[in-house]
Amino acid sequence: MAEANLKKKERARSWISEYTRVLKLAKKPGRKEYSLTSKVTGIGIVFIGIIGYLIKYFSVLIQNFGV
Repeated sequence: MAEANLKKKERARSWISEYTRVLKLAKKPGRKEYSLTSKVTGIGIVFIGIIGYLIKYFSVLIQNFGV
């Protein structure tokens, strides 16, 4: 049982050290990087919306064509 507790403590220490290292490397994005990320995300959302709309449009056409 002592070995299991020791392994859990070692895993927790390892996770905490990795988490701390990631936080030290992380930085706040600059205005230019944030703007670019927002634009790319917006374009992706619009693109997926257009694809969804086209799929729905063609499915309605196919259903009405069979009636």
